[in-house]
Amino acid sequence: MAMNLFSKIFVFIFLFLLFFSAEKLFAFEPSAKELNEFISSLEKQCKDYGWKDIKLNEITWEYYRVTSQKRSLIFTIFGGNKSNCILFLGGVHGDELPTVYVLLKFANYIKDNPALFKDKCIIIAPLVNPDGFFAKPSQRVNANGIDLNRNFPTHDWQASAWLQWERKCHKNKRYYPGKKPGSEQETLFQMALINRFKPQKILTMHSPLGFYDFDGPSSDLDSFERWLEEVSKETKHPLKKFGYFPGSLGNYAGHERNIFTLTLELPSSEPVKGVEFFNKFQSPIIKFFNLQIIGKQQYLKFTNETIKPAQ
Repeated sequence: MAMNLFSKIFVFIFLFLLFFSAEKLFAFEPSAKELNEFISSLEKQCKDYGWKDIKLNEITWEYYRVTSQKRSLIFTIFGGNKSNCILFLGGVHGDELPTVYVLLKFANYIKDNPALFKDKCIIIAPLVNPDGFFAKPSQRVNANGIDLNRNFPTHDWQASAWLQWERKCHKNKRYYPGKKPGSEQETLFQMALINRFKPQKILTMHSPLGFYDFDGPSSDLDSFERWLEEVSKETKHPLKKFGYFPGSLGNYAGHERNIFTLTLELPSSEPVKGVEFFNKFQSPIIKFFNLQIIGKQQYLKFTNETIKPAQ
């Protein structure tokens, strides 16, 4: 009798945890109608910005979360080798418009060149902050007024996020970290992608500061910095150690989880610059996702594809 009761309790707890985990991971049941409506609105916005070469309907998009304004948080997957996985993030700040174009264009480019992902897993989330992107005018923060690159639940958030916002940012609303870490669906979306795919490398795009920055494991930092210096010279785009902030992706993924995290800061936020930036940074981006990471100590393996100059 006691064993029967124990079995029932165990099954109840198991089913509760299973339901809770699914609820946490997926947030709700995705809707094809909702996704199609979002893609249509994004397609219209792309045309308004003059991005007529973007072919959204040729990509298989997925989503499991929506923003506070019910916009889909989309991503796409190429390849299935999770031992060599890279995550691309764009549109984290809604007014950094060319970052969205470059990653949408890369999704089309990668689809048309399957050799690029034959031994990899490539995940592209081109528009992390759709509410900010669709705002009139577009805005850095999300619909709740929160800077998504200050909202990750990093170890130093409770002690430092608000203090830094008050003292260094003088309570500038553009950098508001929120009332608590991980409060935003857009933040949870990025965390879920990292948790699900466990990428060895992350490339996140921002603008308009105009440099490369890096956060990640120190085991092979010298080799990576030398590689990045060569890429910097090749593209005439400076390398700058910008540091990380409480609640930032570089802190959460690079510093705390030892994921090679490269930030590409484009030199302008003007949407008309999208094509120029795609052409300029196509080569270094491909080189970055061709970098191989080997061993538990996170060492880089350099190949001809990662070091040879662009043709």
